[in-house]
Amino acid sequence: MRILLFIALFFSGQVLGSPDEDAKAKAQALASGIEKCSPRVVVAKTSKHGWSKGIWGPPINADFDVLKTNSIIWPYQIVISFTIPFRNTENHKKRDDAEQDTKPAIAFKFSYKNVYEIGDDGGVRLSQTLDLPFSITGKTAWEERHRLPDACWDQLPKTE
Repeated sequence: MRILLFIALFFSGQVLGSPDEDAKAKAQALASGIEKCSPRVVVAKTSKHGWSKGIWGPPINADFDVLKTNSIIWPYQIVISFTIPFRNTENHKKRDDAEQDTKPAIAFKFSYKNVYEIGDDGGVRLSQTLDLPFSITGKTAWEERHRLPDACWDQLPKTE
């Protein structure tokens, strides 16, 4: 009887989906959402050199991993790595000219990681935002980065 009960519970978990599969599906959705983010565009005066337009994104090369944790409240962690290309226009005397410039050149590519936690209730929170800073010495270590309130990749996706 115990064996039949065990087999029934085992197969019901396979049919209904496991927490691991749910976590993977959430990770895929988050990574896909990051890649769909619009670029972040900022036109700013650059001291005495005039106006320029900086464009971050859109994000590319999003990849994810799902990790089990020892936490009862937050049993899964999702780590999404992605690249943010940064392009900048030449300096212009007028703000309008910088806004209209359609020929920015790629200046940098930033390596970012977002760490999400999945709660025991299925809820998701963004717990860390990290970047891999440029290093002249070759030392590479992920560091906490400031979240940008107007950058899609620094927010949880909106639920529909």
